[in-house]
Amino acid sequence: MFRGISNLNVDVKGRIAVPSRYRESIREKASGQMIVTADHTDYCLLVYAMDEWLEVENTLRKLPNMKPSVRNLQRLVLGHAEEVDLDSQGRIRIPAPLREYANIDKATVLVGQMNKFELWDEETWLAKRKLWIAEAQASLETDDALDGISF
Repeated sequence: MFRGISNLNVDVKGRIAVPSRYRESIREKASGQMIVTADHTDYCLLVYAMDEWLEVENTLRKLPNMKPSVRNLQRLVLGHAEEVDLDSQGRIRIPAPLREYANIDKATVLVGQMNKFELWDEETWLAKRKLWIAEAQASLETDDALDGISF
């Protein structure tokens, strides 16, 4: 399970270092193979260990692609999917077209999302996080379904 937030820098070759606490698990479960792809709702990237990606890919493959919204989702997520390998130093190379899609240049934020990571341009992440906090506060004040829930 991928949890937490890591601030990372992209090197001149387009690589980021996967946090060391995840490397052994990725090597064991997925032979160090990962997939990087475009997120279909936000301008960030999704990073999956190969074992998790295969489940996502299978789900997307089974969707009815005669429906335009499904086709668009498949084009974006499957069409942008790139295989990457953890190198001996625990880095993965983020392909240039994906860095361009997510506006990733140097400073990034890697966010654990249980079965995957999201990779964000740091400025975009900070702006979105501020918006999400405001939305969450407003929801807590108005959404009866959230009454009594605390973390």
